[in-house]
Amino acid sequence: SSYFGPQAAALKRPGRALQPGRTAPPPPAAVSAMGLTDEQQPQDRCQPTNRNEPLAFLDAIEEVAAAQSQASPRGVARFVRFFNRKRGRLVVSLTWLALAAGGLFVLPGFIVALVSNVPPVPSTDSYGAAMAMAKYFPEENFTTAFLCESTRGAPILKFQEGSTCSLEQEFKMTEGGLEVKFSCRNSSALGGGCITTGDLLSELELYTEAIIRRFVKDETQAQRICFLLKSLVIPTMAEKLPNITQCPAPGDDGLNADWLGLADNISARLGADFPECSTAVQSFASAPAQFLSHSAVLPFPEGLVKLDLSADLPSGMFWNLFQTQLLSADYRKMIIAASTVTCDGKTLDPTGNKAKDISTVMEEVAANAPPTMKVRPSSQTLMVNAILGGVSQTMDISTMTMPVALLILAGMAGNLRLVICTCVNLAASLASSVLIMYPVALYTVTSTTSPSMMVAVGLAMSIDYSLFLLTRFQKEVTAGRSALAAVEIMLRTSGKIVLVSGLTLLLCFLMMLHLPAAFIANMGIAAAVSVCTSISAALTLTPAMLLAFPEFFGSNRCWGLSRDGCYCCCRRRGFVPRADDIAGHGQVASLGASLHSQEGDDDDCHRVAMDQRLARSCWPRFGHLVQKCSCPILVALVAIGGPFGYFSISKMSYSAGLIPFMPTDAEGTHTVEALQKAFGVGTIFPTTLLIVPRPEDVQTQQKRNQWLKASCEALQDIAAAVDTDHVQPFTAAAFTGNMILDGRCTAGGAGTWSDVDTPYSATQVMITYQIDPFSMRGQAWIRRLRKAVLDHEDVGAWYVSGEGPVQMDAADVTFKAFPLMIGLMMGIVTVLIGISFRSVIAPLRAVFCLTWMLVMTFGSAIYVFQEGALGFLHWQQLGPRSVGAMSWICPCVACSVIVGLGLDYDIFFTERVLEECEHGHKANDAVIRALADTADTISAAGVIMALAFGSLLLCSTPSLNEIAFFLILGVLIDCFISTKIIMPAAMYLLGRFNFWPHKFPEGHSREEPRRGPTRCTQQA
Repeated sequence: SSYFGPQAAALKRPGRALQPGRTAPPPPAAVSAMGLTDEQQPQDRCQPTNRNEPLAFLDAIEEVAAAQSQASPRGVARFVRFFNRKRGRLVVSLTWLALAAGGLFVLPGFIVALVSNVPPVPSTDSYGAAMAMAKYFPEENFTTAFLCESTRGAPILKFQEGSTCSLEQEFKMTEGGLEVKFSCRNSSALGGGCITTGDLLSELELYTEAIIRRFVKDETQAQRICFLLKSLVIPTMAEKLPNITQCPAPGDDGLNADWLGLADNISARLGADFPECSTAVQSFASAPAQFLSHSAVLPFPEGLVKLDLSADLPSGMFWNLFQTQLLSADYRKMIIAASTVTCDGKTLDPTGNKAKDISTVMEEVAANAPPTMKVRPSSQTLMVNAILGGVSQTMDISTMTMPVALLILAGMAGNLRLVICTCVNLAASLASSVLIMYPVALYTVTSTTSPSMMVAVGLAMSIDYSLFLLTRFQKEVTAGRSALAAVEIMLRTSGKIVLVSGLTLLLCFLMMLHLPAAFIANMGIAAAVSVCTSISAALTLTPAMLLAFPEFFGSNRCWGLSRDGCYCCCRRRGFVPRADDIAGHGQVASLGASLHSQEGDDDDCHRVAMDQRLARSCWPRFGHLVQKCSCPILVALVAIGGPFGYFSISKMSYSAGLIPFMPTDAEGTHTVEALQKAFGVGTIFPTTLLIVPRPEDVQTQQKRNQWLKASCEALQDIAAAVDTDHVQPFTAAAFTGNMILDGRCTAGGAGTWSDVDTPYSATQVMITYQIDPFSMRGQAWIRRLRKAVLDHEDVGAWYVSGEGPVQMDAADVTFKAFPLMIGLMMGIVTVLIGISFRSVIAPLRAVFCLTWMLVMTFGSAIYVFQEGALGFLHWQQLGPRSVGAMSWICPCVACSVIVGLGLDYDIFFTERVLEECEHGHKANDAVIRALADTADTISAAGVIMALAFGSLLLCSTPSLNEIAFFLILGVLIDCFISTKIIMPAAMYLLGRFNFWPHKFPEGHSREEPRRGPTRCTQQA
């Protein structure tokens, strides 16, 4: 549109004022002056043509001149002119449409690319352990654990003290000596029979002595040989045996048959449906039979005779070894595990399609289990599905809270039609955020909670920025300005606030990249992308829509529920060009350029409207009260914040684990919790010792046996060093490996060797211990374990591996870097606020407000989730955590968000104070006027933010509940304390130094009324 100079206002004539939000028709003479014939004259869009109102054209020109009288920066004017062209609006619309379509297209792939586990952080002990484990044992099993529970209340499996089979002997003389074979079989007993270690040794001693006496008639010689058997041969064989004290007892035959049949069914389904995969089923029934042998040379009367003893032991004998791992203490719950090592020679990805197919089949098997048992499967894939279900639940709750937030926005803007702009912005920003984050999720570690964060941040920012922009647009349209002028003023004022606060929030999120844990850093990237798209949509789509349909969005009669500006109504009526349509014509521009303007009408309108708001609002009285008590208020707030922060933050602790990211009402979560309660967290997230011996120590069988004995003794010493009185006893029986079984040293234990680089290059030792490695006590146990293994480096290199150590290290290094991240954010705030307001004091004041808000928010969260301050509400979302602390990820994620959001409202309020100061008001009066003008908007924005993040608080995912508490409390503190109390009180005390060294123009005030009546003063 062409520029109307100040002289255009000279066309003002007495006549009726334009209705707010409406445009007047030009008279025929004006249309003819444009060079249009009668056939070319456009028809009225929204009102009947009235050619008898010649003064309406002059009113329209006055409206345009009023908008142009506030000279805007050249960049904003060009920006608006671009959107006022049809081609410009088309380019913007098609660009956002393409981004949104691309986001919807890649959404399924984006969800699949998300990960739930926390990867090890480089330069930590767990990273070295993970690298060593990947080197020596590269194949990771994909395991599905079936929790089998008796529905009858009867034990699934019981154990008894006595044996269920007896030894049977078979001997013969050979050329080399005497060969004695023992066996223990009972086909009717579970596991083919079982014999305790004590009974086995007693019967071995008894039968071998009888055999010796059969061949040696001399009693003295027989006693000497029997003595050698008892003192040397039998004890040597005993060292190879675990200490079996109980055997599986006969119980409910139906239950025994059912769980045995279930194990067979699992194996059969895996083999039939996935023949290309290498699978195995672990249960009591899968325990193999053992063969025990020993040779010795004994002095028989005929000379030295070689005695070969062997025992064929049934699998049921070793069920007792796995009792604590596979059977609960009450004997009513049992675990059956199905492991898939490879498919088509490749390691299985838990988030891939093959893993999902296997999980689906396992769920079918569990659903078809016998009615005597309740069978629930659990795997990493099913856990991820539960987490994604929580994300979906959060999005559903967001869609329910969004209408309330949009109604608040419509109430503040006074026009329901403007909500359409917000909805379009929200949809475009969220879809485009997914498109941008898709390659990030493909090539980096992106958390499964990132979509929830993106939705919450996108929803909050889109509505917040729309509130700032659309309320200003509606205010200008109500004052009589055209849509074009209103959009330009909107971008010049509120647009600047959106840009500055959005960029600050964006940089605050990017400061999370300083944290070493990629799991959290990428959540910062996701939130930053959401903010970036929200800013872009607010500053491009909003003006494009407003200028594409100015009559529709500019009409606020009956809160926008009338038919004014509707397309269906305009089609039935004539057409009259809008004021900005007229302004776009060159001949009218030349006419307006020759006229003289009455400057200051708009300032008078602003002053009159502001005075009316001051008279109606209660905020000026509140502001005067705050200023009157400014010193006591600030002293009291500091006195409260200091001790509160010191005593609360000093108590802060944190926990780890996957459970906080799983919704509490999901079936997968219930299964995991039941497994942890019955068998310990180590059943699902085991902690493992990796031992890498020196190659020369395991070259021969003899050296290998010596190393196994040395490593077993080291494990026994480690258990004694780690054990403490504060937790349940930790003994050597917790270790299971090649060198140790049931706490006793053995050369044939249950373990695997790695053949990478050289044979017998490394071995694993499993740890079975009823402690949660993600809890504070579990983390202390891991630290003691790491310290204890360092004392036995003569055995080899020791690595403590597992999800618990990984998350503990990630949390430790993250919280070490956390203070520096906060310092960097405050530095960004200082620089950006200082540049934006050209002041040194303004950023320091903002930093003070943000620091006080952070202290109160973090302290409250610690008391709520760690100390259980709100436990009396019996609301699990705000109840104390079972592990005793918040998830370590939540404070790190929430900090950047609440700093950015808090700064958003600080900038909005400070910008308004600065504007009043530039209008010539004293600092104290400027604060009162700014408070009256912004208090309702900031309060509404705070409520909208609380509603937007309320979806996170109302969902059943604990980690999202904790993040939501941080965000909601931080936003409410900033909206109702910082911008209403702290900042007005501080600005009152600072006085004219509020924006030092920024100087304001002296002399004539832009708010000072002009002499003589004006359009606005007459109307007032």
